[in-house]
Amino acid sequence: MMSRVYVLDAGVLFTTWTTKMDNAVLLTTSNIMAEVRNKPSQLRAETLLTLDRLRVVNPESVYLERVSKTAKQSGDSSVLSAVDIELISLALMLREEGEDVTLVSSDFSVLNTSSHLGIKYIDPSGKFRKEITWLLRCPACHYKSETPTRDSECPVCGTTMQRTPLRGRKRS
Repeated sequence: MMSRVYVLDAGVLFTTWTTKMDNAVLLTTSNIMAEVRNKPSQLRAETLLTLDRLRVVNPESVYLERVSKTAKQSGDSSVLSAVDIELISLALMLREEGEDVTLVSSDFSVLNTSSHLGIKYIDPSGKFRKEITWLLRCPACHYKSETPTRDSECPVCGTTMQRTPLRGRKRS
């Protein structure tokens, strides 16, 4: 039987969540490791690396492209960082290589895009409840765009547009 593989976001490495996963394979990316800066978290991560409980793997570019495309479709691209896309891409790559993989994060945009890709996930905070497709809406003239971008100025009146759910689907 394969071990369960968990792909970890930086926020998970700031906690003791990994201590509950005795026989699991823990993976993250080099850029996530660079985000772990506080001493207790660095010590935990270094200990996991030393014990070969945590490995650093970076995804192939084809997966970065697929995740970026899905993030645009879900409306998460305006809030996902390159590191977030890299993390989701790692989970997607491992899943497609046949691994029993679960992404672990408390970042709603990371979880939402993962959900749209059919990637299993765990939200240690327990707050992510449903998959959402976002759009941008202008609070002044009510113009709507279903392709949110980082440039959030309304093309009609110039007001800063706001992210709002187009539709949501409860996750089981």
